[in-house]
Amino acid sequence: MIKRLTLVLALTCAVSARADDSFTQGLSPADFQAAGLGKLTAGELARLDALVRGQQAGAVTKATEETQKKVEVAVRAQVQAEDRASARKEAASPSFIDKFKVVLKPGTEVDYTTLDAALIPGYSGWRKGTVLTLTNGQQWVVTEDGQDYETPTGKPVPVRIVPGSMGSFFMEIEKGGRMRVKFRGNVSVPQESPPAAR
Repeated sequence: MIKRLTLVLALTCAVSARADDSFTQGLSPADFQAAGLGKLTAGELARLDALVRGQQAGAVTKATEETQKKVEVAVRAQVQAEDRASARKEAASPSFIDKFKVVLKPGTEVDYTTLDAALIPGYSGWRKGTVLTLTNGQQWVVTEDGQDYETPTGKPVPVRIVPGSMGSFFMEIEKGGRMRVKFRGNVSVPQESPPAAR
C-alpha cells in the first residue's frame, strides 16, 4: 500500500511540474508555425502560455483531488481489512483461560492452586527467556533476570508452580531456585516406553 501511495504522489508531482512548462516553447518549430503562432507578439505568446498553464493547473487540481479521494478510500478499505483480519486472528487464538478449558460467569472469583510437577529430563538450568517444559506438557517461560545452572541428571526434576499476586506465577525448582514464570502453552511430551522384557 505504501508503494502505491508513493507512486500516486510521484505522478501528481510530475503532472504539476509539467503544468509549469511553457506551452509555446515546448512546441516543435513546425507545429509552432502550423498553428500560426509566429504571427503573435511576445506579449500575446506570454498570455497564451498563461492561459494554457491555468487550464493545466485546473486539470491537475481536479486530478489531484480525485486521486486523493481514491487514495483515502483505498487506505480506509485497507485499514478496515487489516482490522477485520486482526479481529479474526484474536478470536481464533485461545486465551489463557481457554487453554485450561475454564468457562467463567461474571462475578466468579478465580482461585489458582499450587501445582506440583516435574521438568522433563535434560534440564540444565535457567535464565530470562528459558522455556521450561513439564512432564505434563505445560511450557513456562522465565520472565525475570537471574540464572542458575546445573548438570543434567537425565531424570525429571521436581518443581512447584505457585500463584503470585495479579495473576503472576512462580516456579520453585528443587535445588534450583525460584523464579517468576509465565504460561506459554501445552505441547505433547513423548512418554517413555517401558524397558523391554528379557
